[in-house]
Amino acid sequence: MQFVELVQLAGWISIIIGIIILCFAFTRMTSASESTNYETKSENKGVILIGPIPIVWGYGKRGWLVAGIVGIILFIILLFAFT
Repeated sequence: MQFVELVQLAGWISIIIGIIILCFAFTRMTSASESTNYETKSENKGVILIGPIPIVWGYGKRGWLVAGIVGIILFIILLFAFT
């Protein structure tokens, strides 16, 4: 085998080993979290700009206001950047 082929093979092997390690870590993490008796709460928050319209979701009243202002500022930046 040439040197380039060995480097490519080493790259593929390291990617596969990394994926296996990640899968093992995720399964171990989920089994550890299932053995505890407390509840976890997850929240989703975000701002999406669809054209000129900012869409905000998942925030309380104050967070919604901050995210809306950030969305409007991003919209203004986009206006100045592309006009």
